[in-house]
Amino acid sequence: MEKMGFKYSWGKFYWDAWLNDINLQSCDLAAQGLWINLIAIMHKSDQIGYLVINGRPMNVADIAKRVGIRKDRAERLLQKLIDNDVCSVTDEGILYCRRIVREQKKRNQHNSGNEFDLDYKKNDNQFENKKKCSGYRKKNQGEQNVINFSSLYKDIKKEIQNIDILTDMETVKENIKSKNENLYYASGSRLPSDWYPDTQCRQFAFDLNLCPDTMVEDFKDFWHAKHGKEAIKMDWSAAWRRWCRIANQWLKTTSVQSDEKKNLSYF
Repeated sequence: MEKMGFKYSWGKFYWDAWLNDINLQSCDLAAQGLWINLIAIMHKSDQIGYLVINGRPMNVADIAKRVGIRKDRAERLLQKLIDNDVCSVTDEGILYCRRIVREQKKRNQHNSGNEFDLDYKKNDNQFENKKKCSGYRKKNQGEQNVINFSSLYKDIKKEIQNIDILTDMETVKENIKSKNENLYYASGSRLPSDWYPDTQCRQFAFDLNLCPDTMVEDFKDFWHAKHGKEAIKMDWSAAWRRWCRIANQWLKTTSVQSDEKKNLSYF
């Protein structure tokens, strides 16, 4: 059999269409594998979508030889595809894919349009567009001359030339930064001078073997000494809990270090 090239070297393939095709999924994997090979061969066909190569229909022996399986196995797999209505057979016994034939028919109808009429319409539209653009330019040329010679236009032109782009951009950045900071300050607050841990905050400290009464003064002094954005918090109870966790971790670390020193002194 003479080797032929593909008329269309690629094609669209939808995974969902393959997986959701009930007829195809009713076949076993061997039949599905044969079908995808036949689809590829059909795109080499003299008649796209039909299993026709070099002017004659492919028979079971041709198919078996092409895909490398025994003739009886190819016959069984083909029968599965036909029985499950995956493919169709013409009265002449030619196997074909309905979807490929349908798409090829649409493609042929699209390509068989009168190219002369299409070119004529395209050129006609271009001519009309040029006329409209030309008319628009003539109509507005006088108005543009009036604008160019007006004192207001000259003043605006002078102002544009005097704009310092870098300076103006820096001003815009500063304004944005200021707005962002104001927004942050509006959503948070500094630690109130009379702040004191509530019952839950005190219990959190107790659970970590800490004394809240001895910690609260250090906590307040630390945050009252801060300024600007660093001193603003959304939730001071959460800040207290974090403070307690850090203190607890520090105590654990110092306890381990002191134990190590004792062990060393023993030796």
